[in-house]
Amino acid sequence: MGQKIDKEVFDKFFKESYCTVEYETVKEEFERIASIGNDLFTGSYEGRNLNRENFILYLTSDSYCDFEAAVQEAMDDLNPEILDAVMDVTEAQEDGDEITEVYWDTQRELLHDFLLRLYDEVISTWK
Repeated sequence: MGQKIDKEVFDKFFKESYCTVEYETVKEEFERIASIGNDLFTGSYEGRNLNRENFILYLTSDSYCDFEAAVQEAMDDLNPEILDAVMDVTEAQEDGDEITEVYWDTQRELLHDFLLRLYDEVISTWK
């Protein structure tokens, strides 16, 4: 990708090239991260009255970053061409992050969806 890429071109490339990341891809790593139990959250999860709608807010920054890294790794492992394009565009163009926005948005959506799935399957059973 030596030439300047615009958002429309990148979005088309992403849509045509993206391999979907399923929760099963990160499930083992998410459960390993969650295995620290109460230390996953700021303060006591019992004291915070955690529920599906608010538990993400109470994750420690380290825990959140660990979950985020697991999603990023899974997404990038399944989509190495997209990762290469993101890195090329981001490094070569001042507006690179805006051009590759679909990549970052997809990663954030996956993280949110997978965290909700973790809550449903693991965290909700702690009560």
